[in-house]
Amino acid sequence: MRSRSNLALVVVAGALALVLTVIRQSPEGVVSLDLDTAEVRAAPGEAAVPRHDLSALKIFNITLMRIKDRYVDASRIDPKKMLYAALDSVQFNIPEVLVEPDLAKNKVAIAVNDKKEVFDTDDVDSLWRMTGKLKRIFRFVETNMNAGADLGKVEYAAINGMLSTLDPHSILMDPEQARDMDVQTSGKFGGLGIVIRMQERKLMVIKPMKDTPAWFKGIKAGDHIVKINNEPTENLTSTEAVDRMRGDPKTAVTLWIERKGNDQLMRFDVVRDLIHVSVVEHKLLDHGVGYIKVKQFQKGIANEVAQAMKDMSAQGASSWILDLRGNPGGLLEEAVQLADLYVDSGTVVTTVSGRDRDARRVEHSFGDTTSSLALLVNGGSASASEIVAGALKNLDRAAIIGTKTFGKGSVQELYDNEDKSKLKLTIAQYLTPGDRSIQNLGIIPDIQLHRMYVPEKNDATTDFVRLLSPTHVYGEKDLDRALVSTYAKDTDKPEFEVPFLVDRKKPAVGQPAATTPPDDEDAPDEDEIVEDFEMRFAKELVSGMTSSSRPKLVASAGKLVARVRGEEEKKLITALGTIGVDWSAPAAQSEQASLDVSMATSPAGAVKAGDTVTATVTVKNTGNGTAYRVLPRIQADDGVFEDAELPIGKLAPGETKTFSAKLQVPKDADDRVDRLGLEVTEAHNATTKVTPSELKIEATARPVFAYAYQLVDDGNGDGLVQRGEKYRLQVQVKNTGAGASTDEGAVLLRNATGDGVALAKSRFDLKNLAPGQVQSFEFPLTTDAAMKGDELVVELLAYDSNLDVSSTEKLHFKVTPPVAGAQVNRDVTVNSAAAIHAGASDDTSVIGTAAKGASYSSIGKFGPYTKVALAGTRVGFLPTSILSGGGSGTFGAFTQAWNSTPPSINLTATKTHVEDVYVYVSNRSAKIESRKVFYRSNRGGKNGKSLDFSTELPLWAGSNMVTVVARANAEVRTVKTMFVYKEPLKTAQTP
Repeated sequence: MRSRSNLALVVVAGALALVLTVIRQSPEGVVSLDLDTAEVRAAPGEAAVPRHDLSALKIFNITLMRIKDRYVDASRIDPKKMLYAALDSVQFNIPEVLVEPDLAKNKVAIAVNDKKEVFDTDDVDSLWRMTGKLKRIFRFVETNMNAGADLGKVEYAAINGMLSTLDPHSILMDPEQARDMDVQTSGKFGGLGIVIRMQERKLMVIKPMKDTPAWFKGIKAGDHIVKINNEPTENLTSTEAVDRMRGDPKTAVTLWIERKGNDQLMRFDVVRDLIHVSVVEHKLLDHGVGYIKVKQFQKGIANEVAQAMKDMSAQGASSWILDLRGNPGGLLEEAVQLADLYVDSGTVVTTVSGRDRDARRVEHSFGDTTSSLALLVNGGSASASEIVAGALKNLDRAAIIGTKTFGKGSVQELYDNEDKSKLKLTIAQYLTPGDRSIQNLGIIPDIQLHRMYVPEKNDATTDFVRLLSPTHVYGEKDLDRALVSTYAKDTDKPEFEVPFLVDRKKPAVGQPAATTPPDDEDAPDEDEIVEDFEMRFAKELVSGMTSSSRPKLVASAGKLVARVRGEEEKKLITALGTIGVDWSAPAAQSEQASLDVSMATSPAGAVKAGDTVTATVTVKNTGNGTAYRVLPRIQADDGVFEDAELPIGKLAPGETKTFSAKLQVPKDADDRVDRLGLEVTEAHNATTKVTPSELKIEATARPVFAYAYQLVDDGNGDGLVQRGEKYRLQVQVKNTGAGASTDEGAVLLRNATGDGVALAKSRFDLKNLAPGQVQSFEFPLTTDAAMKGDELVVELLAYDSNLDVSSTEKLHFKVTPPVAGAQVNRDVTVNSAAAIHAGASDDTSVIGTAAKGASYSSIGKFGPYTKVALAGTRVGFLPTSILSGGGSGTFGAFTQAWNSTPPSINLTATKTHVEDVYVYVSNRSAKIESRKVFYRSNRGGKNGKSLDFSTELPLWAGSNMVTVVARANAEVRTVKTMFVYKEPLKTAQTP
């Protein structure tokens, strides 16, 4: 149930002048609501890319043909619903588009900027009529939208919106995503063979892979990669660094490495080669147990597993553990071949599409079908992993140990498009042996293992207790439009359950301790095989019983389970005792306990983002019986508090006890009011009376980073870009916001040109910049003959990671012929106010304004411009025609122009441009994700420097996240998020 709430705001600008294998669908091809990517969103007033013929819908129509011919469930193909979803995806990706469907009247209103048109959808009763309608709508959109959107990506977004009505796994991947998919499934790419990790802003070599170019060149674990070619790595992400080092085989890349014991950087010229990434790891454990972990089902893994089994058999392996935890799936054929290594007869999997069935039976390849086998799984085991698990379970070959798997029971087929995009379409459902589907259900383990966490002490935010399973366990069933299978029967239950206490890992050097429990789906360390509890349990099971029969193996586990449960029970009681909780086993009694439960938070009243909150639960036993193992758990929409456990333990009649936990509110938390309820468990199911509480969180005042920049020419001095010159990008950053930056503030410069541009420095700290303060930086860079294209492009980013605040823009400098200059040293005076340019051309950026009567020292003359010295070390170019000889007063003064000032969202108007504003609403519990509910353009407005708006917002029960976005242009925007809580409707009670 939803209601509407009125939101009235004024959006204004800053105070200065504006000079088969994907287990979860992220909206691939659709820009997410992090609002950091501008490529799809329209850039007001400027064209960014060549125009794509959106209304031709070429890829869209090809996708429709494949849906019609191959989609698994024709009943899900609803042309009108697909049209609305395609339009909804478009409005999400283009701010100035707002879609308002009227389902009752079969009409949809499309607003683009200040233009609006209503389209009739009553005739949309087939896929082809849907296409015709969409073409007409897109013509209207193209005509009235701001120039600059990449309309090819808009078409991808429309396709993914349409596909989202079918199921969560049918998606269109853009060319870059398609390329990544090819690497994942093939396990091969052109590269160097280095495992890397970013540690404290240093790109570190974790290990070189054996027999790869990096290995042969002598690159070592612990090396710090300072530069890749001529690009510093300090501001790259790990993914970006990988992209720089990958490339076509037989091409070269230069790594500059800092190594302990060497005073100078070491240069390594490495030639890329075809790298095969193994996703199979194995180790012979004690008691003759062969352990094999498969991380993903890419091409050739079944052969790798077979070879691992041969190697370990030769070393004495007589039983097996196959670990598929965290394996998201991959190629169906590899899953079939892997299962074939362990079973000697039967059907491994059957794919079903309509009336068509394709059964894949055992083919008797090399393997071991007689020894004991345990299979480890968890909630991250999906798709192809579940095919193997289902086959080994339902053919009674292996004992399944762990937690319930993801529950993806469908098969996708890949189709390549001529633009190098790739369609992944669901074409069938698969059935495990016995015609059983695991769709939305997952594989239920025979022996379910449950992780528990208890800290050594209880006085910090890193000290948390978790004895219960999480309230929300994510799986296929939670995805929008998940398929439903008539073959799925929810009848399986674990034969045994074993809770166990996890040994807390110490954080790696330089890494903070975790403030929330690890995910239950965490698997062993990727870099080495270290036995964890699950592996040790499986090892004891398979080494203690020799049988290829799952029923016999599971039946034999009874004694092991009883012993381990007893051991873990003692550990748990001892661990809780160290933090003052009496977890005594419940005793039989005739009287019943009754509990009054309340919770308080400290500090009282509102808390600020970044604060530590102490949550204290108080429980009084008002009954006549003793309460045992009392465990309150917080219920909240806010992930900071949700599922926080506050154990009380044993409570005698009339006794009152408290337990406190420290919880860290993130520094970037938004304004919100949290309703904190409590779920209380007790060994004898005592009656409870719970008093909920409320906590108000106030967001930290955030900085807003305005910036000005100038490219200073240290070559021929004309202020223009040519190849083979040195430059300094001078940057001034001003905090125009209400709060200071934190110690995680920084300014980054990234090379967006490619080869031919080298940055000597790419990062500066921007710590504790107070409101109104300005800080200056210089980024040295050079160009050379390898620079392609007609412009130098760098990306400037000012950000604060603690507060989730950033300003970013790609800076474009045209490559132009040099302007001849001559040295002229004299004083000059400005005869009329004029713009000061960065170079000797009208096309260069304006860096400020010279007032009439201002005096400067001239440095030289370049064509129609005179180069003058400004305040400090800065220079600028003024038209010679407005200057006269001589000067007086203060030399070099000018009014700074700020190239970018993000708008502010508040209740007072100031002075710069506001292009538009739009609003999204999200509600997790109602499954409302980033629904666009409002757009208003300021195009043609009476006041381009402020925009008043008032609108009603739809709200759903629970916490509604309202996101307001104000843009100055496509890349410069401000985002304000607030939470509005709506009470659920309550059913009237009879008095």
